[in-house]
Amino acid sequence: MILIIGGSFQGKKAYAAQICKDGRILADFQDRIRAVLEAGEDPEAFTRQLLTDPPAVITLDEVGCGIVPLEKSERNYREAVGHAGQMLAAAAAEVYRMQCGIAVRIK
Repeated sequence: MILIIGGSFQGKKAYAAQICKDGRILADFQDRIRAVLEAGEDPEAFTRQLLTDPPAVITLDEVGCGIVPLEKSERNYREAVGHAGQMLAAAAAEVYRMQCGIAVRIK
């Protein structure tokens, strides 16, 4: 599995489509984490389950940079995305960080 991280609109999806050979791309994983939290489910368990048969490429927005949100639910979301990202990165064969459409391999 390949993980592509970076800020919003930095070219993650385009790069994922370029490198994915089998078409199995899970884009915007942070949105899945939000849905899991809103459903009252455990994002860590969700991520572990995904890693039993991961797609070829996963994209994930970096949401931990910037101002800490005032709302507790948004802070919880930010923390959950960060933990999920760590789990994905640990399991990934390769990790890329996208900025301005440029991919930099960090693992």
